[in-house]
Amino acid sequence: MTSVPSPKLNTLRRAPSLLLGISLTVGILAASPLADERLPKKEEDKPTRITEEILVIADAPQDAAPATVTAVGAEDIARLRPRDLGELIRIMPASVVTYGQKFEGTLNLRGIDARRIVLLLDGVPVYEPYYGTFDLKTLPASNIASLQVTKGPSSVLYGPNTLGGIINVITTRPGADPRLNLNASYGQDKTWSLGLDGAYRLDRFALSGNVEYQKSDGFSVPDETQDGSVVRQGGLRTNSDFWRLNVGAKLYYYPTDNSEILVAGDLYKSAYGMPPSLFTQKPRYWRFPLWDRSSLSAGGFLGLGAHSLLRFRAFRVNYDNALEQFKDSAQSIRQFRSTFDNTTSGLFALGEFGLSSGLTLKTSLNFQRDQARQQDDVDEPWLEYSQSTLSAAAEARHRFLDDWTLTAGLSLDTLYKHTGPAATRLNPLLGLSYAPAESAEVHASFGQKIRFPNMRALYSLSSGNPDLLSENGQAWELGGSYMAAVRVSASLFAYSLRNMIDSVTQPDGTRRYVNIGQARINGFEIQAQKAFPVADVTLNYTHLDARNETDDRPLDVVPAHSFNVRLSLSPAANLRFSLFGLYSSRVFWYNSSNGKVLEVPGFFQADATLSYALGGSEVFLKAANLFNAYYYTEPGFPWRGRYFEAGLRVGVL
Repeated sequence: MTSVPSPKLNTLRRAPSLLLGISLTVGILAASPLADERLPKKEEDKPTRITEEILVIADAPQDAAPATVTAVGAEDIARLRPRDLGELIRIMPASVVTYGQKFEGTLNLRGIDARRIVLLLDGVPVYEPYYGTFDLKTLPASNIASLQVTKGPSSVLYGPNTLGGIINVITTRPGADPRLNLNASYGQDKTWSLGLDGAYRLDRFALSGNVEYQKSDGFSVPDETQDGSVVRQGGLRTNSDFWRLNVGAKLYYYPTDNSEILVAGDLYKSAYGMPPSLFTQKPRYWRFPLWDRSSLSAGGFLGLGAHSLLRFRAFRVNYDNALEQFKDSAQSIRQFRSTFDNTTSGLFALGEFGLSSGLTLKTSLNFQRDQARQQDDVDEPWLEYSQSTLSAAAEARHRFLDDWTLTAGLSLDTLYKHTGPAATRLNPLLGLSYAPAESAEVHASFGQKIRFPNMRALYSLSSGNPDLLSENGQAWELGGSYMAAVRVSASLFAYSLRNMIDSVTQPDGTRRYVNIGQARINGFEIQAQKAFPVADVTLNYTHLDARNETDDRPLDVVPAHSFNVRLSLSPAANLRFSLFGLYSSRVFWYNSSNGKVLEVPGFFQADATLSYALGGSEVFLKAANLFNAYYYTEPGFPWRGRYFEAGLRVGVL
């Protein structure tokens, strides 16, 4: 096993003592007679039913799904001041965010990568249809009201490709009072943002909207040192600049007190460079002069009596991207310009029917059509592909003997290929929950999921294989939660994957996608939350044992141990201090160019934010990577060093 150059370890050595100190502080506070026995605060004024939330997260353990569901609300998001979804989602247990060759924010949940995870924006799927993945940094955090993450055997109602989990990002909705906020920030490397968000409600109509512009010269990395000596100079990363514009609007109509109609539109425009690799591979000088996404959706929900509900939605998401490769770092000689014009469109309907006091039946019908148009270079012909998926599912929950709930579901998922026969699979879900009290819940569950091949793996002229089979995955989970003076949740889980799709070198030197992979992932996670009169604390730890059984090697970018802490203090009126710390043990990375497994050293990284509110306005100061740690999540691509930013939010209304 080959080691890549080691990062500076001084910060890493301090991490255990810092985390121990924070943990002891939490323990002392928890034992204090002044401690407030309140549970973590819930978001206020959250409607029981909203269009953007496909499946409502249960408030009481008795109603919880037989999976691990975690959520973070607007208040916690405001404390952390993340720039985008990538900076926000890393606070969730068992989540890993990496940045590599294409400078995409790539997500890994419990050792499972983004190709097997569904990302929803207000209930609408967000993924690049040709590659079948998503970039976390393309979702700005300024307008996110809540983030919901489901892991383990998830509901069958979401359709295929959900073995790794389901992420639902819910943006801000109108409240009872009108609002208009001006947001601005400025940080190092000429990084700045300016935005406006607001909402207004009139009788049975409501409108919310936001616009934000971000621009930066890039990001800087610290010096890389070994044994006290500098082995690689830091500074501003080449080709790391970007600009981003996000505009969104949502129009609501409330025909009755038990129904809602929503029309929503979103436009994301950007251009950015991709920093070249510093080691392990030959530098590539790539740039996206155009990376745009636009979406339009319409739908809502309709109450059918006191215990039944119908949700429906139609959507269209378009991706208009251009990738340029240059011969030199000055980007004076362009070698090619590859263009993509891809679209995802679809509709879904979900019904929820209360059949009796203890029996609920939920049904869903999902249809999606993916279309890809790509041009390898200017003046070359356009290539076009398309495929569709159809999923029909039913899921029943039966509560019996007061404390027990049985959940059983089945989905029929079908892929209609561009060429070749359709592929159909049945996927079951079975779960059993026991809630002996309002404050406690235990569940055991099993689910089977599939991932259909993406269009690149099926149809690429250079490496596609239209005969690929669907990946098959199974998930088991045993978990529970207890809510008292401290809210504790924990889960044991295991995953097995078969027919994993990978690109393999053929005897003639070309590469081709084939079904050869088998993998297994075992682990556990535990989280504790405590609210005090002047402080809120969240601690979580995850252990993962993940291996590619076919190649007998660790899965890429899966830390055996990860630990993070969130601490929020309010020592005085209107003054708030927030700290987030993340420790990750070493991970491994398979270098397909030479067949070697690289070791990526572990790291500790911490961010802090100080804010002061006055009336409807607030100013803040943020420091990211406080200890200026040199670290990377993929070999050759170090991440940002210490970074300072100041900003304000002015409540105009």
